[in-house]
Amino acid sequence: MNATLNLYIAKQFFLGILTAFVVIAGVIMLIDFVELSRTLNEVEGVSFGTLIVMTALKAPSLFEEIIPFVVLFGVMSALVKLNRRSELIIMRAAGLSAWRFLLPGLVVAGLIGAFWAAAVNPLAAKAEEAFNTKRTEMMAADTGGAVRNNSATKNIWLAEGGRTGQTKIYAASADLTARTLVDVTFYLFRYDDNRVAEFTNRFDAKQAVLTDEGYWELTKVVDTPADGSKALPYERTTVATTLTADDLRSATDSKKTPAFWGLPAEIAQVSEAGFSPTRLIMKLHRLLALPLTLVAMAVIAAGASMQLTRQGGTLRLMIIGAGLGFAVYFANNMITAFGETGALPAILSAWAVPAFVLLLGLARLSWLEDG
Repeated sequence: MNATLNLYIAKQFFLGILTAFVVIAGVIMLIDFVELSRTLNEVEGVSFGTLIVMTALKAPSLFEEIIPFVVLFGVMSALVKLNRRSELIIMRAAGLSAWRFLLPGLVVAGLIGAFWAAAVNPLAAKAEEAFNTKRTEMMAADTGGAVRNNSATKNIWLAEGGRTGQTKIYAASADLTARTLVDVTFYLFRYDDNRVAEFTNRFDAKQAVLTDEGYWELTKVVDTPADGSKALPYERTTVATTLTADDLRSATDSKKTPAFWGLPAEIAQVSEAGFSPTRLIMKLHRLLALPLTLVAMAVIAAGASMQLTRQGGTLRLMIIGAGLGFAVYFANNMITAFGETGALPAILSAWAVPAFVLLLGLARLSWLEDG
């Protein structure tokens, strides 16, 4: 009987969350479709079907931002539905505490968070990459291949590290099709005995072409040593590299973030190249904390809805719950911003708000249940 009841309650919570997801996702996709229609209106050959595909590819990356609200409103709607059918009253009359009939819903919320981080996030990253590629191709075809005029290919930074040193690269613009950097500067560093990177020399080149053989081919180069000696001009020179065409393409999209399973390797690569991996660490821990975040949102929803069985006031309590959800969302984003700038430790920034909100929500439920 307990297993049957648990499954029934879990099903009601899942259906409530699924319904909220369909409604909220539908609104977001409609808004995004209209925005894409406006943006790509003047691009030749863009059909209604193409816009639908583009919207579908972009949508998963947007859903990650709204999944906490989906759980919030889904749990609230499930509890309101159970209350209207007097099922909560019956469960309470049978001696079940709030903790007993809320536990299946909290488990559902946590499992959704784990599934989203492990499975949906990688799919969303792939879909976003496909969206960016398709949009670039469409814009390139419309402009006759003049990709470098696109703002996404300007002011590019690349970096790589190895056992002997680091190379940091800046380019004013790039031609992705030709795998070429324009007005480019290479900063070369070598490790000393203590693994401290020391600047050795700088290459300023008119352009650099990434070859299949694993090196950059620079033309019209000026080599400036770090010791202040005379700069040397070269017509051509090469610099070894481990970067690929995919790395170059990724660097042109500053908003691109690796998927969940690729974040640890990306963090190690960025650290080895001498850059700060704080933003990537924040992303990783926000995904790891997603189950806790969704459980916290479910607890908030329960705290706002539990009084429905006793005091009524559905609309008022739903508004309060929604307000608390938005407050948590903005607080989480604000703390994340502090973490990304280094003002707070990245791990603390990712986990603090969900943990604090969960504790407050549990205290609220304890007060409602036990007085």
